[in-house]
Parts: sequence; C-alpha cells; structure tokens
Amino acid sequence: MNLSGLLSRRVGVFHVRLGSCGGCGDLLDVVLRDRFEGRGPLVECDSPRHVRLLVVTGLWGPGVTGPALDVIEQAPVGRKIILIGDCALGRGPLLESLRAGALPEGLKPDLEVPGCPVSIKTICERISDVAR
Repeated sequence: MNLSGLLSRRVGVFHVRLGSCGGCGDLLDVVLRDRFEGRGPLVECDSPRHVRLLVVTGLWGPGVTGPALDVIEQAPVGRKIILIGDCALGRGPLLESLRAGALPEGLKPDLEVPGCPVSIKTICERISDVAR
C-alpha cells in the first residue's frame, strides 16, 4: 500500500525506538526510508521539535521510559503519538523476560497499533488514519 495516495502533503515523523526484538521498528523504518513502494509523504525528521507524528516502538523498560518521555515532550503542541506493536502497548511477549514495564502513566497515545510484529500494510493504513 502506497501512502502517496492517502496523504496529500508531507508529514514529519520522529521515531522513538525503545528497544526490543526490533521487528516493528525495522518495519517502520522501511516505510519511513522509502524502501516500501516509492517516495511517500512521510519525512523522517532528526529532531522531535518539528514533527506532526511521534511513533514509538519497543519496550517501556527501566532506564528508557524517562528519556523517551522527555523526547516526546519536545514535540510541538498538536503532535500525534502513535504506539506501534505489542511491546510499545505494554503487552508484548518480551515484557516479563526483559523486566519491562507497562505503558507509562499519563501517556495518551492518539493511535495504538497492536501486533507482533505489525505488518507494513497495517502501519501504512493506520498512520494515514491519524496523519490526515
């Protein structure tokens, strides 16, 4: 599924990769770095300060939750937060073995995309839903 037909303008995205098996993060990178179906409307940004979308993949574990929330707070008002994959939603298969935690209290995502891992097609469809 090509995002070009779904979104009419470029959308800045910052990927917050918390760490896990890497499956969902790698699939998101395929979409963000134009390896899927040609140049799409998503533009990967180097800083969270200029984005419309913050996408989180991986586990909320000790040592990463605080810094990740600090990064999210740097994004401008009106930004959308998307959690992709079961780990980011606090229910992944690696939670217990890696002593990871649940979704941080007070974090209100605009979109949750469950799966382990999530398909590229689902990522494209769900991002286009929230980015419009």
